[in-house]
Amino acid sequence: MKPIALTTARRPITAARDRHGVPHLEAASWLDAVYGLGYLHAIDRGTQLLFARSVASGRAAEEIADSPELVETDRFFRRIALNRHLDIEATGLPVAVSDQLESYCDGVNDGLAAVGRTLAMWATGYSQTSWDPAAVMLVGQLLAFGGLAVSQMQNERLLLDLIHAGVSEQGLRELFAPRLDDVDFDLLRQVRISNQLSDEALELLIDLPRLAGSNAWAVSPARSQSGGALLAADPHLEVNRLPAIWYEVVLRWGDRYAMGASLPGCPLLAVARTNKLAWGVTYMKGDTVDYFIEDCRRGGETGWQYRRGDHWRDFEAREEVIGRKGGEGEVLRIYENPQGTLESDPEERGFGYHLSLAWTGTHAGAGRAIGTWLDVIHSDSAAEAMDVVRECTQPTLCWVMADREGHIGMQACGRFPLRGGGYNGLTPIPAWDEKNHWRGWVSKKLLPRVYDPTEGYLATANEEINAADGPLLVTQTLPDYRVRRIRERLAESPAATVEAMCDMQYDLLSVQARDLLGVILPLLPDGEIKERLTAWDLRYEIDSREATLFQRLYRNLLAELFGHEKGIGFRRILYLVSRAGFSAMVLAAIDRAVLHDGAHWLHGRSKSAVIQRAAERISLDDIPPWSEINNFHFTDRFFGNHQVGRILGFNSRRYPMPGCHATVFQGHVMQTAKRESSFAPSYHFVTDLSTDAVHTNLPGGPSENRFSRYYNIDVAPWFAGEYKVLAGLAETNGDDASGADTSNLAEAKPAAATDAPQDAIQADAADAPQHPASDHIS
Repeated sequence: MKPIALTTARRPITAARDRHGVPHLEAASWLDAVYGLGYLHAIDRGTQLLFARSVASGRAAEEIADSPELVETDRFFRRIALNRHLDIEATGLPVAVSDQLESYCDGVNDGLAAVGRTLAMWATGYSQTSWDPAAVMLVGQLLAFGGLAVSQMQNERLLLDLIHAGVSEQGLRELFAPRLDDVDFDLLRQVRISNQLSDEALELLIDLPRLAGSNAWAVSPARSQSGGALLAADPHLEVNRLPAIWYEVVLRWGDRYAMGASLPGCPLLAVARTNKLAWGVTYMKGDTVDYFIEDCRRGGETGWQYRRGDHWRDFEAREEVIGRKGGEGEVLRIYENPQGTLESDPEERGFGYHLSLAWTGTHAGAGRAIGTWLDVIHSDSAAEAMDVVRECTQPTLCWVMADREGHIGMQACGRFPLRGGGYNGLTPIPAWDEKNHWRGWVSKKLLPRVYDPTEGYLATANEEINAADGPLLVTQTLPDYRVRRIRERLAESPAATVEAMCDMQYDLLSVQARDLLGVILPLLPDGEIKERLTAWDLRYEIDSREATLFQRLYRNLLAELFGHEKGIGFRRILYLVSRAGFSAMVLAAIDRAVLHDGAHWLHGRSKSAVIQRAAERISLDDIPPWSEINNFHFTDRFFGNHQVGRILGFNSRRYPMPGCHATVFQGHVMQTAKRESSFAPSYHFVTDLSTDAVHTNLPGGPSENRFSRYYNIDVAPWFAGEYKVLAGLAETNGDDASGADTSNLAEAKPAAATDAPQDAIQADAADAPQHPASDHIS
């Protein structure tokens, strides 16, 4: 253990790094420990948390850099107003929550004083300002909206864009049935939609901590070899941007401990365990965002009015000044009413139908949400923790719990609107009829909950989680491939072990490929394609050429079904399902159409003829391994795209990514306009509750300093599938703390013995494989 200097700490804490760089903090009380967590966040991730606040408050162009994409995202976040009323809410927090947040913020500020200005702050001329409880809640709001709810907003806009593009009404109703059964397409075609965010601005939003997909499961003692409950969790985020989003830490106070993945800027542990409880989360993808349609005209005291029935009312108007570093600012005029905020200035498009955006997170509750995360740490059982998290307002998550007594459970959380008028919320809602307005919130008692299931295990992985007789909480069509594979493997494991759980987190079998080939193979003509895909093990290994072959056949099949002038169009369908514009909602709907009749999209042809035509268009002369299709490079979050970053070696060579969007190890690489994004497991976490240990790895390390040995120390084990052991009890020092055979988990093997990179940041991209977007549909 290497001691960490805490030169400006004002509380009695000590800290040291283990051989993996993970900080272990010792404190006398919980308030001292949460102070220490803030201090550690500041000294290791100060730039990350300060820059996140600038982005969330819409001040990035003013405080970081005057670039077009930052100005655009500032306009976006000023319109959403994530920070509105947070100062007021902070003053009304319960004393217990306020004390914890104040202690954390004191730690952050003392740590920032010790560090001073980092390289990124110096390079951008960034000036530090103090951290406070409102900043904590703002980072929580950024995670809930910018990192999660934005994806729902984008999918709802996507549907509207398809309708405006003239895609067949019958075809869309069939594709997304029954979600669009009662939608008025004629009305939606009249809406004056604004331009979407630019590719550059969308890339900045992608850089936020965004749970594009996650896995979590738990096993009861009856199905565990050790006799203790097991829990495994791996949140999926963009992994190729360093430093990693998560900050791994071990906290000890008195005879208690908490260890796992924390989020810099907040005193929360997203995936973690204590002496008595372990938990993980997945994004529920619940619909907490709605577009309303407003009928607008000029007039009134603020310049624009909206209609309710036959009466016109004045919009409220607010002005936001968008500052620009070293330049002249601009005034942004924003119109809103009790139903939402207009997504653009009506002056740009004139009178008529305009979209306004409503999000449940704009209502008070950010402090309550942070409070629930803190209360989980002090919960003694799964049942108690499930009751706690059920009250969490943001974001919409599925919490998986396991406790020392052997109980397991899953609890959904989030604040969902009660929609009026029979609307499900996936398409814009006419606001002039007041019966369509939100009518409060869905009762917390109706949120999905499972406790000690008879199967002895439970799992969740971003699948649709609507109860058959409950409210429609998830309005998108979502794939269930990963959760089905997890449940298959759990059902096959009557005596599960930590080692088996770790192996499952690296599972590369695609249930999607298995489902689709069940339909496709009988209709394929005899020949090499059929023979190779029949023999394929369905795994997206990096050296698999059959994975690439299947992707090409799948791409051609989608082009045949949807890529013609009577369908969605070739360019549009390629965009929607390829690395450039991937939409899980669209892909799930398409797969359902392929698996079932999808009669409209066949246009009188037989499915056999369509599949054979797709196969005929494949050339078998050059089917590269999956590694040449699905690969990525690591880059620095602050300097990677800048010349100084390239000169100083902030970008790595390319590395092959195993898996695809449909495998448990979701190795999903996407190429956007100017950079690539990679969604994959951002933190692997497995624990046996009969022990005081966790088994983890992550694609990164504790430090945000590119020149620190702790910047990317865990990348090689992450590639190799090797786990380190963290111990909750200080006297074990992480050596075989699990009581199980950890010979293949506790220490990473040398990189030379595997295909894993020993140093993931090397400026050697010259020999990188190419990124043929047309080959990549995953």
